[in-house]
Amino acid sequence: MLLIATIDDALRKNLQQTLAEKGDTFVLLEEGENVIDAVFRHTPSLVVLDLYLSHPSGLDILRQLRAKGFSGKVVLLGGQSTQTLAPEACRLGAIQIVGRPFNASQVMGAVRVASGGLDQDTD
Repeated sequence: MLLIATIDDALRKNLQQTLAEKGDTFVLLEEGENVIDAVFRHTPSLVVLDLYLSHPSGLDILRQLRAKGFSGKVVLLGGQSTQTLAPEACRLGAIQIVGRPFNASQVMGAVRVASGGLDQDTD
């Protein structure tokens, strides 16, 4: 199961379509939804967090997940400020940071890499 939390409505819609077509199990969350509760409720094998989530930020969510014992895989969706956040994100165990601008294909590529699925179909 994949859990994705992003502020980007268009990306969320594209990922929903892509994941549904592939038959993957997923949960998509938007700004304001409780990501931490959702992670522990759904126990995803991979979490994709947007660093631009606010109250708390994506990085704060990652900190809280780790503090509460979540040891799963995490991919971060970043942007211009990613360079300054990258050292802490790596220390907290982020497997990849995808910089903006990005699209659903790039995010799915990062998910495949993080999941160890490089040999899987890439369409």
